[in-house]
Amino acid sequence: MRLAVLIGMITVFFATSGKISNSFASNIVAVDRGREIVRQHCTRCHVVPDMNPYGGIGSTPSFSAMKWLDDWTRRFEIFYTLPPHPSLVRIEGVSEERSPALPAFSKEIILTLEDIDDILEFVKTLKTPE
Repeated sequence: MRLAVLIGMITVFFATSGKISNSFASNIVAVDRGREIVRQHCTRCHVVPDMNPYGGIGSTPSFSAMKWLDDWTRRFEIFYTLPPHPSLVRIEGVSEERSPALPAFSKEIILTLEDIDDILEFVKTLKTPE
């Protein structure tokens, strides 16, 4: 959290001093928002580097493992359509309401398309394993 505050302060300083572009400042904010969304929701099942190295569910791919895939960007863009996510995640204005027939083992996660973009911006910052 301290890092987020520091990044925010640096962003405000440079954005108001005209030394960096608004798009760069926006990207820093998007990465920070994405990091928080991932921390709050994705780490329940996935291991995320520098966040929960011993967490997650063993059968669930880590974010690092997914970055090995050639289509990793597309997978993160549409993750909410890929099993098991439709039973857990709803995108406002995109996904249908959650069916009462689905198991209710977890509270539904409601996100926006902007949240998906922010998650992708955060994942782009993660190092690909060597």
